[in-house]
Amino acid sequence: METVNWGIMSAANIAFDEVVPALRRSSRAIVKGIATKTPQKAKRFQIQNVFTSYEELINDEQIHAIYIPLPNSLHAEWAIKAMERGKHVLLEKPAALTEKEMYNMKEVAESSNVILMEAFMYQFHKQHKRVKELLDSKLIGEYRHLKAHFSWMLPDENDIRLNPDLGGGAMRDVGCYGFHALTQIIGFKPVNVSMTGSLKNVRPDNPGVDLSSTCVLIDEQERTATITASMELPFLDRYEIIGELGSITLNSSFRPDLSVDKRGKLVVKDKNGIVTIKESFEDDQYLNQIEHFQDCILEGERPIYNMEQSVEMSRFLEKSYKSLYNNSSLTKV
Repeated sequence: METVNWGIMSAANIAFDEVVPALRRSSRAIVKGIATKTPQKAKRFQIQNVFTSYEELINDEQIHAIYIPLPNSLHAEWAIKAMERGKHVLLEKPAALTEKEMYNMKEVAESSNVILMEAFMYQFHKQHKRVKELLDSKLIGEYRHLKAHFSWMLPDENDIRLNPDLGGGAMRDVGCYGFHALTQIIGFKPVNVSMTGSLKNVRPDNPGVDLSSTCVLIDEQERTATITASMELPFLDRYEIIGELGSITLNSSFRPDLSVDKRGKLVVKDKNGIVTIKESFEDDQYLNQIEHFQDCILEGERPIYNMEQSVEMSRFLEKSYKSLYNNSSLTKV
């Protein structure tokens, strides 16, 4: 097999705006079909095969891989169904609402001998490799505090991200990027977390979703970190590493493609706040993600972001929301 036939599960904006265009930029990808319960939404994709049910899509023997950008609460159900039919799955983040859900998906992926990868596309941008090189060089000494921030304004009050039944919330939607950067790229492993935030759509049977929220994390070495997420603040995406001898800041860290110049910007300062390094990076993170996923299918490579890491990420997010819904109590991770 030299190419991968892809199926798209739902006509979500992220599929139309980013993932399908990235697939079409790859010489090894063929977008074979799309499934949506409202077929008129599929017209703009200009994909020949339109399925009116997700079952039809995953039962199509010509399709090798499925991209799933469904609401968060539906991820586990449809990822498992697709994998049980032998499909590789690229699953939008956050992959699961609970650690148990993610572990179940991991088991099915292993028993079905397919690739499952959570779609944190930003990690495939070369700017993060540079951050790790600088961190490993000890240019800023040992890090003591980390900060991540991702915010944007959500204008639609009926958006699925505000629906508590669909696993909405700012920390799940964009805060997960901060969690991923701090715990998977930098390697910070929290043992305790406390999360606070403003809630919307609270009901007697559901605690609601966070419009804005902040997590405070502590690791075994008593290093600290904060992660802020919001769907009601201006667009801003960045993370910062503060060490004994200086700091590393990466602006446009998660969506450099949405910045004015489409580049990520790295700034290093010494302990006196003087800029010592200033660099910018341009890359195609969505295409890089697709090519890596296809390498795993066609060449047998192991995903650089594996299911064990996704299980860990699911636990961090689940514990954070447990804290939020329990008066921001300090919660053991």
